[in-house]
Amino acid sequence: MKKIVSSLLLCLAAFTGQAYANDKTLVIATNPTWPPMQMVDLDKNIVGYEVDLMKAIAAESGYKVEFMNTAWDGIFATLESKNSDIVASCVTITDARKKRYLFSEPTYGFVQALVVPEESTIAGPKDLKGKRIGVQIGTTAIIALNKIDKDLDIATYDDVGLALEDLANGRVDAVMCDDPVALYYAGRKEGYSDKMKVAFMMEEKEYIGFVMLKENQALMEELNAGYKKILENGKEKEINEKWFGAK
Repeated sequence: MKKIVSSLLLCLAAFTGQAYANDKTLVIATNPTWPPMQMVDLDKNIVGYEVDLMKAIAAESGYKVEFMNTAWDGIFATLESKNSDIVASCVTITDARKKRYLFSEPTYGFVQALVVPEESTIAGPKDLKGKRIGVQIGTTAIIALNKIDKDLDIATYDDVGLALEDLANGRVDAVMCDDPVALYYAGRKEGYSDKMKVAFMMEEKEYIGFVMLKENQALMEELNAGYKKILENGKEKEINEKWFGAK
């Protein structure tokens, strides 16, 4: 009897060890201040388009995910320190970033947009001279503004929500950010949508993707394959419509 029990315990231990080995969890660093791409809901959960997209891709690839709330200015450091496996935070794919990191296939395309007070007369890039424009630090909005005029008065913020709060309180004249964020604040966010509008959008298209260290090529290929699957089975379309509405 003891031998049978011992054998059962060994089998159980082996099974449990195997199950644990297959329990693959990816830590995803994200800065949830960029609605509707990623944000914190009333229950303190990290939600949004990229969050749902990452969950769906990971599920197709056989992974679980754990989202880590991370300040934007330290988000890439989490990769370097191996505290995260992936950055999913509306990261624009640029040549400079591609030199240091590995990017997934592009998952979303957007343009930079300028948010202004409802009563503002700003209607185009030429109207920005002499105006103070808020942006989130380290984002491609700064690049877009520098292409308009390198001498523009730019105020940088740790997150775009603070910039838009200053816009609502009259401390800046405009805020430039990705168009999904601009449209969310100017069209849907309570306390902001009745005070703001989108003055104009830039023409140059940008694309975002998930980011990881270059040594993780095999994992990136798995995630790209998962992304292809959710495009084919309609899951990506479902997530897109949930956060942006029917096209």
